Amino acid sequence: MGGSAPENTADAGAEDTADAGAQGTLDAGTEGTVSAVGAAETWSDAVVGLDLPRLTRYLAVRLPGSIRPPLRAMPMPGGRSNLSYELCDGDGRVLVLRRPPLPLGPGGHMPVPAALAAPAPETSRSDIRREYQVIRAMHQAHGRAGRVPVAEPYLLCQDTSVIGAPFFVTAKAMGTVYRSEKQCAALSPSQARAVSHGLLDVLVALHLLDVRAAGLADYARTDQFLIRQVDRWDRLHAASASREVPRLSRLAAALRAGVPATSRIAVLHGDYRLENVVFDLASIGRVNAVLDWEAATIGDPLVDLGLLLTFWEGPDQPLNPIASAHTRTRGFPTRRQLADRYATRTGFDLSRIGWYIALNHYRVAGLLEVMHYRVKHGLPVSPGLERAGSWVGPLVDGGLAALRDNL
Repeated sequence: MGGSAPENTADAGAEDTADAGAQGTLDAGTEGTVSAVGAAETWSDAVVGLDLPRLTRYLAVRLPGSIRPPLRAMPMPGGRSNLSYELCDGDGRVLVLRRPPLPLGPGGHMPVPAALAAPAPETSRSDIRREYQVIRAMHQAHGRAGRVPVAEPYLLCQDTSVIGAPFFVTAKAMGTVYRSEKQCAALSPSQARAVSHGLLDVLVALHLLDVRAAGLADYARTDQFLIRQVDRWDRLHAASASREVPRLSRLAAALRAGVPATSRIAVLHGDYRLENVVFDLASIGRVNAVLDWEAATIGDPLVDLGLLLTFWEGPDQPLNPIASAHTRTRGFPTRRQLADRYATRTGFDLSRIGWYIALNHYRVAGLLEVMHYRVKHGLPVSPGLERAGSWVGPLVDGGLAALRDNL
């Protein structure tokens, strides 16, 4: 199957994707991973978002000999931006399909800022194509710090007559995703360190890839990358504003006044954290696949590191409402230890890392304000985000502290 020729894989343009996949920052990605709900009774021959008869016929042509009807599907848990489904054929072979979000139904027309509205169909088509493009590039690339593992890409389909939207299909990456405190508490201290180091070292490998050699030189704009990041999150805050947030304007002004001067260019994942990585079950710490590439872009790699550190919470550190709380258990390194390992392995200067952490605090605060706006206007939010608005203030304060203390 891995030798099948991809379908409709035209290269993406160089449009700016600094804001792609913003919603996904608060949700775990799921393409290519083992599903947490794998019981046989969850498979169905009728799933919202897929036309299984058409899809079966299409895959039988594009992946000849690889699919035996009937084809059943199961929505995968996690991210609420691009959607993931496991596909199981008559022989029990499992693939993963990614497609854009489902459109709002007639009852979904609630007043929301224009900047928060669902993307136009052509934007969704572009996002799917671009996500597939970067996954394919990662699958083929080998940089000086090693490979960046991804689920093997099989095909991209931009013909919306098949399932009603563009989509791509990948292999299913076997392993586990550490999403819960219970999972991480079961790790010994040495295993927790191995998981942390495996996570960090793959990020290093990504950032040391040669962008041009990977075929991604024209993947996105790189001029004034950091100021455009600030502009993007300024717009998000303006679009979702429904209340006065103390010290938010101070954080925004400090970010704009202190934009680092840098010429570093790398492939960015855009949402790199523990929940978006599949680890091997037998070899603790070995990464089998990095998931959820819809926010990938080209720019300053420290933006990626800043987001990882924003969501990270090592042992004996203050509680962070949006952090991966399970990294507080024994054996997980502190944020500074992670940053030191990154600096040693990349050679990058981290003297301004506080600015990048603060930028990501500002970014996530904006996304939480979106959740607050939705709750205030009676719109649905993901379970656990009903009180997201209460986390914005601590995030703003954390961003200001990062600027002051640099980590």
